This record gives sequence, structure tokens and C-alpha cells, in this order.
Amino acid sequence: MENLLRHDGYAGRTLIAACIAVQGISTVLLVLLHGRALFRGIVMAGAAALILFGSSAILRILRAQHFEGFVLLIGLALIFQGALTLVTLLPRRFANSA
Repeated sequence: MENLLRHDGYAGRTLIAACIAVQGISTVLLVLLHGRALFRGIVMAGAAALILFGSSAILRILRAQHFEGFVLLIGLALIFQGALTLVTLLPRRFANSA
């Protein structure tokens, strides 16, 4: 919709949406293909960025004059996606060695 409506600042929001999509695709590829450590670090940094971005969106909408419920849901989804990515990619130090 951003590219169709072209409201002020649409290019930046389109770039953010593309980065979120690339983050999700990268996570899936990393898990499926058992990626290298450098790529793992980049994806984990992206996951942390998703958590920060989702948190800032929630804080902004809670302080805004007009509450938009969809922003709250999207912010929560971004936090959840970032947290799941980090949990999935963190090294398993306490894995059973049996």
C-alpha cells in the first residue's frame, strides 16, 4: 500500500518493510541450511533490531494522540519474531550430550 498511496515518507517505510521481509527469509534459510557463524551473527543482530523496532512502534503508538490498534499488533509480532529468531539461533550450551 505504501507504494500505491505514496504518502510522505513512503520510501523509508518501504525500505523498513523490505528489511523485515529479508530478515524473515534469512532466518528461515539459515535454519534450513545450517548457515555459517558470520551469517548467524548478522541474522541475530537483525533479530535484535526487530525487537527494538517493534518496541519503539509500541511506545510511539501508546503515546500518540490517535491510537491505532494495528500498530500495536504489528509491534508485538515484530518483538515475537525477533525473540523466536534469537531463541532459535542461540548456541545450545545445555544440550544433552547423551
